[in-house]
Amino acid sequence: MAIFLKLPAFPGDAPAGPDTIPVLRYSTDHLPPADRYQAWLRRDWPRRTQIYRTEPSEPFNTSWESAQLGEVTFVYTKITGMRWERRRSDIRSSDFDPIIINMMIEGLAQGDMDGRAFYEPGGTLHFHDLGRPSLHVSSASITYSIVIPRPLALQLFGTLHDLHGLVVPAAVAEMLFAHAEQTRRALPRLEILAAQGLGRVFQELAVIALAEVRPRSLPVVTSEKLLLQRVEAEIDRRLGDGKITIAELCGVLGVSRARMFAAFRAEGGIHHYVARQRLERARAALADLTRAEPIGNIAHRLGFSDAPHFSRAFRTRFGMSPRDYRALVAASPAEDTPG
Repeated sequence: MAIFLKLPAFPGDAPAGPDTIPVLRYSTDHLPPADRYQAWLRRDWPRRTQIYRTEPSEPFNTSWESAQLGEVTFVYTKITGMRWERRRSDIRSSDFDPIIINMMIEGLAQGDMDGRAFYEPGGTLHFHDLGRPSLHVSSASITYSIVIPRPLALQLFGTLHDLHGLVVPAAVAEMLFAHAEQTRRALPRLEILAAQGLGRVFQELAVIALAEVRPRSLPVVTSEKLLLQRVEAEIDRRLGDGKITIAELCGVLGVSRARMFAAFRAEGGIHHYVARQRLERARAALADLTRAEPIGNIAHRLGFSDAPHFSRAFRTRFGMSPRDYRALVAASPAEDTPG
């Protein structure tokens, strides 16, 4: 049973009045450390059934604040490190499929969002679609979340297929963070009539932020773009052959190193692109449980210097070791494999 308190959010705040916006608070602080995780699992808030399959990565503790602001829910959370998984079978048995905007104040989240790698450090936010599977880890963190019902998200954002795991950088996310901080501070004194307006501001700021990171129209196909596509295709063809050298790519495609590097500037450089593609190919190989290719063989085949190098790079990208990732995939039915 969840324990809720309606208390001032900050020391020195005046007690909330009867007509102020209700703020629900949940915490495991008062429980013995050994009992906190199980108590949190058995809570009946915000849902009576589990949303994620979770596994703490350190001694567990958490505290939450939640306020309904019109059609959206505003949540402030402190929680210790955790591994989170949502499978397709969980989604089928649930009637809860909102779009969540998760705003990382402090901490780090990273992992796999239905085949899309994501990395969310402090100051950034990401869109999380509870109607799609996910597998990720988070450090001890402090976050704001905006929970948007799916029908409203469709009205605000149009198509939702490209949102799951989309990370919005800090410079673009800062207006949403500022509104979230000011909203949390003001909630204890604001009348309930203000809730709808606060929620609408969150919606509008989310639309503005998304517009900055979403392409507005089909890109113009330039000669540089065509070169990029040719190089990407050649890299994809060679990924399983071990080491890929810039000299070989330039020779095969008949372009200079300078032009090659210029084409990949927006991708963070060609070396970064190749490393990212190797890791994506490795992730797919690890998830292929039928073939069950040895991890060392995957590392060698995809051009990593050795298995430890592969393991370090994979952990940096996905937040877990290759062995842990394969074990998590193996724990799911075949239809639930990410990607």
